[in-house]
Amino acid sequence: MGAPDQTVPDFLPLELLHTPLTGTNLIEASAGTGKTYTLSRLFLRLLLEKELSVSEILVVTYTKAATEELRHRIRRLLRRTRSVLDGEAARDPFMAGLVERLDSAERAAALLDEAVTHFDEAAIYTIHGFCQRVLEEKSFESGTLFETRLIPDQQ
Repeated sequence: MGAPDQTVPDFLPLELLHTPLTGTNLIEASAGTGKTYTLSRLFLRLLLEKELSVSEILVVTYTKAATEELRHRIRRLLRRTRSVLDGEAARDPFMAGLVERLDSAERAAALLDEAVTHFDEAAIYTIHGFCQRVLEEKSFESGTLFETRLIPDQQ
């Protein structure tokens, strides 16, 4: 008999509570497999564990519909998490695990309140929207005109 197969699988299951929040993580998945769920929970962890503000977290997706869905789900998750900190039962293992490992529920509540208050500053864009924002903000550095617009269809 040969040695056991020591190859690394093409993918590893994502464990949201243990995924590093530094470096680069690629989330590749088919439609309907939970990308929005995953991104919203990573957003929440960045808020609570790294204490980033909503304007310091960049979320980029493909379509305007996906962008709006992400905005809606993240805002709802922030409010639900705040309710759990106020004593409501956690509905899923991720939420229960996250709340359990918080150093300070009071600090987390303050971070969530701040995030909800300033949620309109959240950097959640389509790829095109993000590119347009960078071109507008860095027009001098990029050598583009100050009022450059991305046109999706030239017809």
